[in-house]
Amino acid sequence: MASSGAVWGIEIGQCALKAIKVRPGPDEKLEVLAFDVVNHEKILSQPDADRDQLIEAALEKFAERNELQGDRFVIGVPGQQTFARFCKLPPAEAKKIPSLVRYEAEQQIPFDMEDVVWDYQKFEDQDSPDLEVGIFAMRKDLIRRYLESFSRIGINPTIVQTVPSALYNFAHHELLTDKDEGAVVVIDVGAQNTDLVVIEKNSAWTRNIPLGGNNFTEALVRTFKLSFSKAESLKRNAGSHKYARQIFQAMRPNFSELVAETQRSIGYYSSTHRDVDLLRVYVVGNAFRLPGLQRYVENNLTIQGGVAKIERFAKVVHGEGVSEEKFKENLLNFAGVYGLVLQGLGRSRIAADLLPPELARIAVWKQKQWWFVGTAAAVAIASMVPYVRDNFIDSAALAGSPQVQSEIASIISQANKFKQEYNAVKTDTAGQEQNVKRLIELQQHKHLLPAIVTMVHAARPESPFNSVASAARLKELIRNDPERYKRTKRRQFLIDDLQIEYSSNVDAVDVDRGGATGAAGFSGPGAGRGSSTNTGGDGQGRPGFVIDVSGRLLYGEQNTSVAAALITEEFYSNLRRYGQQPGLGFHLPDDDRTSPEGKIYIESSPNFRSTGASGGGGGVRFSGATGGQPASDDALALDPITGEPTGTDWEVSFRFKVLLGDMPQPEEQPEASQ
Repeated sequence: MASSGAVWGIEIGQCALKAIKVRPGPDEKLEVLAFDVVNHEKILSQPDADRDQLIEAALEKFAERNELQGDRFVIGVPGQQTFARFCKLPPAEAKKIPSLVRYEAEQQIPFDMEDVVWDYQKFEDQDSPDLEVGIFAMRKDLIRRYLESFSRIGINPTIVQTVPSALYNFAHHELLTDKDEGAVVVIDVGAQNTDLVVIEKNSAWTRNIPLGGNNFTEALVRTFKLSFSKAESLKRNAGSHKYARQIFQAMRPNFSELVAETQRSIGYYSSTHRDVDLLRVYVVGNAFRLPGLQRYVENNLTIQGGVAKIERFAKVVHGEGVSEEKFKENLLNFAGVYGLVLQGLGRSRIAADLLPPELARIAVWKQKQWWFVGTAAAVAIASMVPYVRDNFIDSAALAGSPQVQSEIASIISQANKFKQEYNAVKTDTAGQEQNVKRLIELQQHKHLLPAIVTMVHAARPESPFNSVASAARLKELIRNDPERYKRTKRRQFLIDDLQIEYSSNVDAVDVDRGGATGAAGFSGPGAGRGSSTNTGGDGQGRPGFVIDVSGRLLYGEQNTSVAAALITEEFYSNLRRYGQQPGLGFHLPDDDRTSPEGKIYIESSPNFRSTGASGGGGGVRFSGATGGQPASDDALALDPITGEPTGTDWEVSFRFKVLLGDMPQPEEQPEASQ
């Protein structure tokens, strides 16, 4: 059964998915109805980890073992993927504040405003005329990709918030008391990054430090020559290990670096907020399970109130069936998701929301569906009342009363009308949701297209003409040294057409051109030139793009094998090298068993001028010169730039596919026994 007013807060960290389900409880407290921690099989940042697959697996496991129907969801996004700035605005009328904030956001956010989702939060103090605002933003492509996995299991969030803002909401609710005349600091050490948040009653300040638990693990990898997974296990069990002293000694430089960065951040804040006293520091995150880390931080930070580890949530009660002991074991993980549910329940100080508008509409429709179902049920019950009464109680009385019969007929007619309206709204909801999903799918990968186009052009064979920037310069080179720059020696591949088509299942796409293959390994001119791309989305394959390239090759007057080698050995080799670099967001798959020769289709140009060779050999048919008869110069098309005949140009086309995501790292080799 769905719990009335229940909200889930969900954060996907590098090590685990963390979630709690909360509703308003007694005495202004919050009642925890459920919680979950789903550990990833590998840390998401490990070199051999498939991030998307691990996240989807965690979400599926979370959905399997928790009741989600009817609940609302607030999703946290990592601080390192978001933008946050806090600034003071000049005194202004309330109606002018949105335009002032918009102007400030345009100056501060380092992206085009059309490419980001952004929101702001006002911080006002009744005793001060100053107005401070926090501006929060995230790139649309990142947030849509982040929410994709949630939508696959039917989770449509009502709010998206940054984890540092959620930490602020948690601390403002749990840690900052009415008597405090200063600020507290929360340090959340994650796997890759550390979020530092300064919390005042009417102000906030955050910084993301690019150091985390993975740095401790990598120190053990270097010191003890271990694999990442073994070093991670050693770190987690360091306190009980017989070589605990040596383990902590290996991690000590990283502890020092983390404390130094933290002290530097606190020092900067103090220098810009001289009137604010920093009262105490609270630490959260699994890294502080390491024995001695909390004390090390306390001994090296100059904070008057010291450093404390979160031991309990004072304003929380545990619902029936919730294990307090297990909840406490995971308490260090729950500060962020606690802040998320506070916003979902309307009890947060920061209420900014980074949910894209089109996804927000889906969430609204999802919520309305439950009201529609309830309305339909009420209407159905109401329509049954006169029916029952008519048949079992008052049939005799009603039989002689036309006026009552008319009233009943009117009520039933109105009930049927309500049912029809409900069905129409329900149908329209599904259609609108599907339209939104299609629109998102069309847009979410378009940022990769320029990189794919760049890759194809960068892979072209090396030619002195590739860097020529003007027609005048091109003609000058040819005129000054006509033999060196003869058309059949230029090694130019001129791309005439580049088609990119998205497929949700590229494994089902046939990239082999087919046809007869000759000695040069090229398909004949009739082979699959018009074949269609199978982009069916019903399979369970991998998403990606299918790219069709066609153009002209200026190399090798009649020798098919020479022209073929330039494409298969140089162009295609370059293409694979460029397409397997990290960080592209896509890659050419290694498991593509179709040979490059099967993908490439080459023929002479329609007006190819033969000099006596019949046929063409190598699987190439000279379609414009039958029987080996040469075409006349007058019959040849001319190059529009240089004015040269194009009869020696080869027409080349091929198809290949790329997969979404970076190139998977090779599997780790087993360690030699020590």
